[in-house]
Amino acid sequence: MAMTRRQTTSRVETLEDELERQVLDGRFKPGEHLGEIALAEEFDVGRNTLRAAFDGLVRRGLLVKSRNRGVFVRGLTAHDLAEIYELRTALEVQAARMLAVRRLVPEAARTALFQHQRLGRLSSQRVVVEADLAFHRALVIGTGNARLIRAYKNLEIEILLCLAQLVQGYATVGQLAGEHGALLEAIEGGQPAAAETVIRHHLESATSWLVERASAPYDGVYAVGRTAASASSDLG
Repeated sequence: MAMTRRQTTSRVETLEDELERQVLDGRFKPGEHLGEIALAEEFDVGRNTLRAAFDGLVRRGLLVKSRNRGVFVRGLTAHDLAEIYELRTALEVQAARMLAVRRLVPEAARTALFQHQRLGRLSSQRVVVEADLAFHRALVIGTGNARLIRAYKNLEIEILLCLAQLVQGYATVGQLAGEHGALLEAIEGGQPAAAETVIRHHLESATSWLVERASAPYDGVYAVGRTAASASSDLG
């Protein structure tokens, strides 16, 4: 029985990871209804397993449940986006200043920048999103401030949702990597004010772009007619 429970848990976690990947790949759009029957058949799992995976993503803020209507990909409003990026900017500005004072460039940030520079226009949406967040996360972790890191981690799922929308048409991979490189130069040069200027411009430009293109406010009741497509869907 214990083995069965472990196997079930493992399957739920695997499915949860796959659904998250597909949301970040752009297969499932903001506000899109996820049909239980079609997805259970596609992934060859029972509906209880699928619901458990849904519940995990609801707890993490990637999906939302609407009573008697089902589960939907969370749609962020302009207000949501502005609040998320205001907090993100505050955290990352502090991180950049702390690192610049110490002239400390985390090795993980250098590695993330190198990987970002290797991407191109044909790279998948998810890969671009993960490369971008890996760079910013490395800066925050590099401060060594446990509370700052915890606050950033708590915000990460919402940042991922923002990035999944931002990556479609905002800037080229090369432009983003160039801004990341400029930030590391300011940090390495021991220039806190310059580092703050770079990170503020980087994030506030993204905020403006997102807010201007945000969907109409969601009221928690999504259109059931917008149902997730089959496995043949374009992954963006």
